[in-house]
Amino acid sequence: MVTKVIRFGLSQKQVAGAIKELQAYKRDLIQKTDLLRERIAAEIANNAQSGFAGAIVDDLLRGGKRIAEVDVTVSDRDNISIVVANGEDAIWAEFGSGVFHNGSAGSSPHPKGQELGFTIGGYGKGMGKRNVWGFYENGELKLTHGAPAVMPMFNSVKMVCEDIVSIAREVWR
Repeated sequence: MVTKVIRFGLSQKQVAGAIKELQAYKRDLIQKTDLLRERIAAEIANNAQSGFAGAIVDDLLRGGKRIAEVDVTVSDRDNISIVVANGEDAIWAEFGSGVFHNGSAGSSPHPKGQELGFTIGGYGKGMGKRNVWGFYENGELKLTHGAPAVMPMFNSVKMVCEDIVSIAREVWR
């Protein structure tokens, strides 16, 4: 970021000019801060959407694998950007389900899983504590191994944190 220097004398006209220059600098700073926030949110959303693409949410014993249907969006409100993973498959792709793919029951492969209460085998009736469990879909019994924790949102934030300096440099060029 380039340092802004405002030089002025002590006359009323020069002070007024310096105030105008400072106000313009403030507007520019706010605009670039907003742009940085929007760029970061867009990067997180794009990376997360890529992570959800192809994420398995049901490793079915018969019928193959069911892939996540998740749409990642960015919502801007005042000076806040919110990245949201829309779709009921998002939680399974992020935190995983079942011991078959994710380790022992009660643990979580996701760094925030235990803190947020998303542990393996902890949802519903605890079926994920088994290697295989079933559920009914349209009257048909589906047997599953669950889903591996892909962590698209967590990994996206992590990736953007590693790139934040280069993103900021682009914005403040």
